[in-house]
Amino acid sequence: MISKKDLNVSRETYEKLKTYERLLLKWQKAINLVSRETLDHYWERHVLDSLQIIPYIRGKSILDIGSGGGFPGMVLAMVERWHVVCVDSDRRKMLFLAEVARMTNTRAHLITCAIEELQLNGFDTVCSRGFARVPKLLGIMMARKSEYGVFLKGVKMNTELMEAAEEFDFKYETHPSKTNEGSYILTVHSVSRKK
Repeated sequence: MISKKDLNVSRETYEKLKTYERLLLKWQKAINLVSRETLDHYWERHVLDSLQIIPYIRGKSILDIGSGGGFPGMVLAMVERWHVVCVDSDRRKMLFLAEVARMTNTRAHLITCAIEELQLNGFDTVCSRGFARVPKLLGIMMARKSEYGVFLKGVKMNTELMEAAEEFDFKYETHPSKTNEGSYILTVHSVSRKK
């Protein structure tokens, strides 16, 4: 198992993450929270995958869209540097995240709704993992009046960026994932719709 030192987190955060793992394994039997193939790789595939975006986060507020099993949003909330809002339309997944927050004493604002129905705006960083293609993510950033995004993307990222460039003007950088070969951390800013 990965150690606290490997994760570069406090002892308290590490204990929270271990509790998170136990709850994930328990709830996964009833709800599909993460891919079954990744359950045995919780620390690498989910925790480290979430923590690797920390150097790219800006500001004090984070919106995690399509939170699902809570990655990366709930993991970031456990680090306790930011105000994290997790949004997902799946009520059962949000009940799971509420239980994780309760059992780990983690402050995270959990909202069950479609992202299009969210009433909150102006987050410093918008993030997601596996929620939507880049064009939709850019549209969400604009709708939420948020100027900066950090997205965990897979092998189709370049195709998605080309699609997005047909509809939006934006600046971006890509960074290789430390946990998944062929995947990337995509940072985006200065988004506007083409005229």
